[in-house]
Amino acid sequence: MTAGVIVRQPVAGDREAFLALWRDYCAFYQAEVPERATETLWRRLLDPADTGLRGLIACVGDAPLGFATLVTHPGTWSDRPVGYLEDLFVDGAARGQGLGRALIAGCAELGREEGWLRLYWQTGRDNVAAQALYDRVATRTDWVRYELQLNPR
Repeated sequence: MTAGVIVRQPVAGDREAFLALWRDYCAFYQAEVPERATETLWRRLLDPADTGLRGLIACVGDAPLGFATLVTHPGTWSDRPVGYLEDLFVDGAARGQGLGRALIAGCAELGREEGWLRLYWQTGRDNVAAQALYDRVATRTDWVRYELQLNPR
């Protein structure tokens, strides 16, 4: 991990800091996430029985300054689970201090401990700042993503 950065699972006392980061993250992607979905996300992140959705918080000192959410799922090409890094965000004022790298390392560590085959993620085509980090810590693939909306709000 990066010096001075602590990556850990979220605890109930992180709620307000997480929600502030989550709202900034949603604003960055110009996404309107219903409050009900946000509350459900927070409850699931704290539920140790919910192993399909996980979260990590990056702190400097006691201050949560970034987060990652992970979805684990079975794969078809292996008998081991796969981890999808669905959300990764670091407070704008804290960027460049290694929190993003530490969060990715924390996700990878969790996956190694739990025997995942791989960890994967995606980002916006124009998010070049994030891509600069991702290109240093992982391999960019040639896959193209498609979406089919099934039940819009």
